[in-house]
Amino acid sequence: MNKLTTKEFNEIYKRNFREYFDKPLKKDGFYKKGTINFYRINKLGMIETLNFQKHREELNVNCAIIPIYCGATKEFIEIGLRLGKFMNTRYEYWWDIKNEESMKRNMQEMLNVIQTNLYEWFNKMDDKKEILEYISKSYQTIIYRYITQAASMAKFKEYDEILPYIEKVKEEYNNFTEEEKRYDFFKNTLNEALLLEEKVKGGKESVDRYIEKREKQSLIELGLEKLIK
Repeated sequence: MNKLTTKEFNEIYKRNFREYFDKPLKKDGFYKKGTINFYRINKLGMIETLNFQKHREELNVNCAIIPIYCGATKEFIEIGLRLGKFMNTRYEYWWDIKNEESMKRNMQEMLNVIQTNLYEWFNKMDDKKEILEYISKSYQTIIYRYITQAASMAKFKEYDEILPYIEKVKEEYNNFTEEEKRYDFFKNTLNEALLLEEKVKGGKESVDRYIEKREKQSLIELGLEKLIK
């Protein structure tokens, strides 16, 4: 069999991608943004997202849940997995798509994994207790975990639990070197903690309004205005 030209490969890939992913995922309630990203809001008001990653003649999917009520971490994918994780723990497994035959076979397999194993995981995480437990083990950069936990307490109206996590954010920031403290992403994390602290002082309604505004702002910043209810 003659090797496909780049143009032929791309045309066949796009056609099969539309057939095996665009149509089924749209039917399942996902909104496609760009060419590789799909988004859906779950019952908790968090974003379920799929990010397709093609490397040469292989394909993979990053799967994540985005806590859009936390501005500092909304663009991180650490609350998530690679699709291969659901394939007998083959986390770094990539699917071969070198020709149309392999595309059809492996894209169908990927879709099956998405609609069964991944959706099962999404459904499991669509629960306050489960997602809070998962967040408590996520984010290798600990200050991100603490700010997400603080915002989560606000989101789920656990008002008395917000300030302890804010104090952890402050403590973690204070332990940084002077150079690290100048990094925008760490400064933004601290600023969000201080703003949330201010809202807590304003009372429960102040916290609720802040979270609602933060969620809408995150959707705008992510270019997902169409998902605003």
